[in-house]
Amino acid sequence: MEKPATIKNKILKKTTTELEEEVAQCLIDIELSPASDIKNEVKAIKIVSCELIDTEKLKKKTILVYIPYKTYMTYVKKIHKKLISEIEKKTKKYVVIVAKRETLKANQKNKKFKIIPRSRTLKHVYEAMLEDIVAPSEIIGQRISMNTDGKRLYKIILDSKERQRDNIEDKLHSFAAVYKAITKRDVVFSLPPTNEK
Repeated sequence: MEKPATIKNKILKKTTTELEEEVAQCLIDIELSPASDIKNEVKAIKIVSCELIDTEKLKKKTILVYIPYKTYMTYVKKIHKKLISEIEKKTKKYVVIVAKRETLKANQKNKKFKIIPRSRTLKHVYEAMLEDIVAPSEIIGQRISMNTDGKRLYKIILDSKERQRDNIEDKLHSFAAVYKAITKRDVVFSLPPTNEK
């Protein structure tokens, strides 16, 4: 017989915050809901940590949820859109789910790797996190603008199919705030211009 899901089982660290417990409870509610069609995948999902990101342009805050990399790739990617909408309904906040990835520095000694794999470089990890943040949307264009003071501004263009989503303009500000919190990079998300006159 399976053990009943508890909040402590859903979080992969000993000391937890109220926010992490709230998100863990949302996962348990989805798992126990007879009407949910994603409950089998949600059973395997555990949280590494959660952060509350304040978005300057929005009144609504965003919850950033870190999931173990293997769990994210195996379970979360399949149900990403449904999982986010379910947690957003329960928490009344925007939600962004990201895989917990590790970077290795060039001079960092590691027994596992003689040569650092590309997937562990800072550039690749930041690119992968960018894709996680906007998922299930697709990135169709990227540009880097250099300001006169030497700072970079990353411009990310998402697929135009996203126009049909509710509150997509607010979500774009939310994505930018989350990416800045993770990477300290300034980024602007946008949708391609419409051809309507």
